[in-house]
Amino acid sequence: MISWTLTIAAEEGTTAQTGAALDLRTAATELIDATRASIIESDAAHRPVYTLSLDGDLVTLIATGETPTGAPDRDLALDRLADIENELVGRDCVTDPN
Repeated sequence: MISWTLTIAAEEGTTAQTGAALDLRTAATELIDATRASIIESDAAHRPVYTLSLDGDLVTLIATGETPTGAPDRDLALDRLADIENELVGRDCVTDPN
């Protein structure tokens, strides 16, 4: 089993979501999906930092920045996540050990 963890640090505290899959590619996909949902569903006033880990190893940190008007820039966070997804899943960078 390959575990994944998404840690979300925001002004109101830190939460974590975890999961596991039979292979690295599936675990990476589940982690990306959980992160995407968290970014989309985040409170309009907050700028969380997302920490993504696969099998205990740090994959990346994604910080929610600000738009020119001072609002949380979720689109930029989603764009960064799409880049990570492309690197992990889209370009066969996640190799299945089986």
